[in-house]
Amino acid sequence: MIVTLADGSKVECEDEDFAEGGEGKLYWDKAGTHVIKLYRPEVIQNIAEYQRREAALQKIIGPEYSVVLGEPYWDDLFAWPKAIIKNPSLGLTMLRAPKGTMELRWFLGSKQRQVVAGKHGPEKLGKWTNNLSLAIKMARVVRRMHYRGLCHSDLSFRNFLVDPQQNQVVLIDCDGLVVPGFLPPNVLGTPMCMAPELMARITSPEKKVDPSSQTDLHALSTLIYWLLFRRHPLIGPKVHHPDPGLDEALGLGERALFIEHPTDKSNHNPDVRVSYTSMLTPAVQELVEKAFILGLHNPARRPSAADWERFLVRMTDSIVPCQNTRCPLGAFVLQPQRPARCPACNTPLRSLPYVPILNFYRPRRGRKGHFQNDRDYTMVGWHGRTLHVWHADAAQTPGPGVDHNPKAMLEFDHRQGKWYLRNTDLPDVCLLDDVSGHQDVSPGKRVELTHGARLLLGPPHQCRLVYVQMLKLK
Repeated sequence: MIVTLADGSKVECEDEDFAEGGEGKLYWDKAGTHVIKLYRPEVIQNIAEYQRREAALQKIIGPEYSVVLGEPYWDDLFAWPKAIIKNPSLGLTMLRAPKGTMELRWFLGSKQRQVVAGKHGPEKLGKWTNNLSLAIKMARVVRRMHYRGLCHSDLSFRNFLVDPQQNQVVLIDCDGLVVPGFLPPNVLGTPMCMAPELMARITSPEKKVDPSSQTDLHALSTLIYWLLFRRHPLIGPKVHHPDPGLDEALGLGERALFIEHPTDKSNHNPDVRVSYTSMLTPAVQELVEKAFILGLHNPARRPSAADWERFLVRMTDSIVPCQNTRCPLGAFVLQPQRPARCPACNTPLRSLPYVPILNFYRPRRGRKGHFQNDRDYTMVGWHGRTLHVWHADAAQTPGPGVDHNPKAMLEFDHRQGKWYLRNTDLPDVCLLDDVSGHQDVSPGKRVELTHGARLLLGPPHQCRLVYVQMLKLK
């Protein structure tokens, strides 16, 4: 089959579709690089609908709303519409997702994971740290989309394609985005991912809430929690109605209740052996509570995608490997205020006598030389762990356009039993000393980390101060 694009160029594609959805059929192009979507005739019912749909695609593809235009980094994260097809019917082209990606749903439940492991091998499932990387990228995708003023309206386990083993995430079905004031939502969403106010339309049809960035945020939070803990945050034992359909609608809608609610335990899942409070840093725990307690029925209080991305990235600095080679997680977040043992298998961390905890403080605006707590931002010392530009410079965040090369490294000298920070590429690091003032730690040098040590990672008006605490493990 030959399709003709809006600019008159032609693309050869397969004659048989490989998938069929509610709006149209999907075909591979012969080059193997793009997907062709052709809308069904009933979707384009008349000239007005055709023109409206075409105009919406032009907006999504053009500079006004495109999230990928001129920035190739985002092409790997979005199956974004690239060109409009005019013949044989209205449609679009988009980049093909990398080989090996599968619908997120295959990695959320134990039965689905068993199928994947049986078909592709257990390594395809990745590790818990891979799931954390997926969650970060999913948050980054939604943050980018919301920044452009767009709402997806159907963030779900079907529209995120992932490959945990390769840390790959691709958001699909981007041609149906909600363009504010121009293109309304085509769907309310996917059950189990829809926000309670959308699910409530089933039991209370008079409630005419439409998908928005706030309903996207509930879906994102649900998928992140589900991915990290392999359980749905709202599906518990509580029964709301004898009819199964209404019971689900109420349990995910008007009467939705977090399965780990701290005070209302009527929906507590008895199978929860590892609570979110033992698995996450305090900052990420707060996001869970905002999503499923404070913001569950109050959309304005839901955590943003940017917050999910920021604090999940920070959480990676507190992950240490589990000493149990058979641990289902393989790694865990070491929280200084909790016992140094894996919450999943209860194996204590005993490979080192003690580890440094690096507490980051950001410069206080307008007060040179003064620093303030940076949302309890910490790094757990581990041999070989690296510091990057975003650790030093409080204005930097990891992502496209940011230097990802290591700038410093933590080292443990087993012979001396001491911890060091080796500066590899930070120009102005210094160790503050109440007696001598400061000691320069120029690139190539290392400095011993001791309890109470203070390190300035660069110019005090823009870079962080590190306060070191030593945590005894044995």
